[in-house]
Amino acid sequence: MENKLESNPYKKGTKANRFVNCADVNYETGHSRAVPLDEFPTDMELGNGGGWCRDDGPLGNFFNIDRKKLKGKIVSVQLVGYKKNTFNRNIPSNIHNEFKNSRCCILDITSKLIEVDHKDGRYDDYMIDPDVKDYQSFHSNVNKAKRQHCKKCKETGIRYDAIRLGYNASQFIGPKEYRGSCIGCYWYDPYEFNKQISKEYKKEK
Repeated sequence: MENKLESNPYKKGTKANRFVNCADVNYETGHSRAVPLDEFPTDMELGNGGGWCRDDGPLGNFFNIDRKKLKGKIVSVQLVGYKKNTFNRNIPSNIHNEFKNSRCCILDITSKLIEVDHKDGRYDDYMIDPDVKDYQSFHSNVNKAKRQHCKKCKETGIRYDAIRLGYNASQFIGPKEYRGSCIGCYWYDPYEFNKQISKEYKKEK
């Protein structure tokens, strides 16, 4: 897979195709809404192993899949980002040049200690050709803090909870459990996180 998808990639009439058509997939992020089991027709009922939504099935070829369970039974299916490809951690010179004299996206300061940061703290983001949008600028101390939180996420499988910083949501997209995508986590992109969380904000008089 060389690029993110732009449309439903599955053969018309297949279960994967029908699911993607009804799941409101955001092709930019690879996320969808959580589709409850009662929305599936009888021929798409799921067995204990997940049937057509297994990780090693057609959906799993492109997407990370979150299957919510209740008392051991799958009750909803959601796509939570594209499958990733391991990438080189070295930051290309052209990316470094793009961030010359940039400000820390959290502290809003310039400094000799500004560093270029991979947004994806697991270094396995979906990047075939590195793009400036996959990076951000952090003060070195902020970058160290991010690394600690990303390390904790790897150890526990639980993404950073932004409620600890005073926000009203833990992540702006995706579940609290890490399901293969960092998008929606505060540390993945603090600027975008603030933008999404404050969309409905109205200043009191």
